[in-house]
Amino acid sequence: MSVLNREMLRRSRLRFVRMCDHIRAILDSVREPFTVLDGNLRIRLANKSFCRTFRLSPKQINGRCIHELGDGAWKDPALQKWLGAMHRRRTYSEDLEVEGVFPVIGRRTILFNARRVEIAGASRHITLLTTEDITPRRQAEKEMKQLNAALKSESMTDTLTGLYNRRGYTVLSQHYLDLAHRRGKRVFVIYIDLDGLNKINDEGGHLAGDQALVRAADILRETFRKSDILARIGGDEFVIATLENGHNSAAIQMARLQINLKRHALENHYAPPISLSVGVARSNPRGLSSIEELTRQADALMYIEKRGKYRSDPSLRKRTADVS
Repeated sequence: MSVLNREMLRRSRLRFVRMCDHIRAILDSVREPFTVLDGNLRIRLANKSFCRTFRLSPKQINGRCIHELGDGAWKDPALQKWLGAMHRRRTYSEDLEVEGVFPVIGRRTILFNARRVEIAGASRHITLLTTEDITPRRQAEKEMKQLNAALKSESMTDTLTGLYNRRGYTVLSQHYLDLAHRRGKRVFVIYIDLDGLNKINDEGGHLAGDQALVRAADILRETFRKSDILARIGGDEFVIATLENGHNSAAIQMARLQINLKRHALENHYAPPISLSVGVARSNPRGLSSIEELTRQADALMYIEKRGKYRSDPSLRKRTADVS
């Protein structure tokens, strides 16, 4: 080979290396996981996002077929059939969604998109393959579907008061707490017990007890916002999940509750006044609290207040055994 030919070959290889480096730099700037496949569907280039998403090193990727990247979802028959069909097409393909277990990262739902690109002046072609991890989106859609179905179910509502029941509270308040964490807000869980319900039932019958529960529920509706979660989770127990909103703190809501209790006592002078014991728990702004933990804390604080009432009012001691 002549010196001129060797120099031309050297320059050609250098241009090719520079071009590959340029293409690799462009691919690494793409946020989505991206790969370039040759005509045999072997990976020739993969960007950093692809390696990071699937926790693979370039040595584990380059020159290997997709189905050789590991067990599980990479060997999914639908994916292999889809890529094979893509190999024969010269247009965009429809997206393919694959749900399965991927090595290292576990169960994921991955959206694949591919396009075959012809190489000018050659009989070869490449396939551009993009992937997107849509697991969080599908999980959110699933949760919202379950939530909407639950909202339509009568099993979420207390038939006597029209408030949510325990199941409704558990489902909705958790979503409420998740929303607060994303917005950097706190959630207040307020646990309320209707004082002396057994005494009301003994003196006026269970109808009088039901009326007292309904009146208590009405007072709570007037006190709290429509966006708050109000529930009756036991015979005489209520719980509210309310989102922190500027200066509208739990202290202000408790003051409003006392005002409404006094107003109802004056308006319904013919009926025993409603008395409530209250406990309030506040979520951790760092998102470390669970709705179950907050409810237990509020419940414990409520019983501290109720025990104080037992000491000062002997007529309530009938329930002492229930809370000791």
